[in-house]
Amino acid sequence: MHTKRINRLGRIVIPKEILEIFQLKEGDSVDIMHNERQIIIEPHKQRYVCAVTGKVTSEAIRIGEAWISKEGMTEIVKYMGSE
Repeated sequence: MHTKRINRLGRIVIPKEILEIFQLKEGDSVDIMHNERQIIIEPHKQRYVCAVTGKVTSEAIRIGEAWISKEGMTEIVKYMGSE
């Protein structure tokens, strides 16, 4: 466990050892969440909402203004094949 002080701007320094474990470097983004008892910091992962399935996914392609997941593409292919 590492104990750090929060500075007057609300900043803390993440120890180098932890940055290395999670392969984080200067300029990377992190997501900060909380529950009733914890502050949770995780490496940022881009997430998309599939326009076909409505599910959140970390992998998608953009078609026009829509994000389509692999599962969504499978649904489209099945739909197109059924006609």
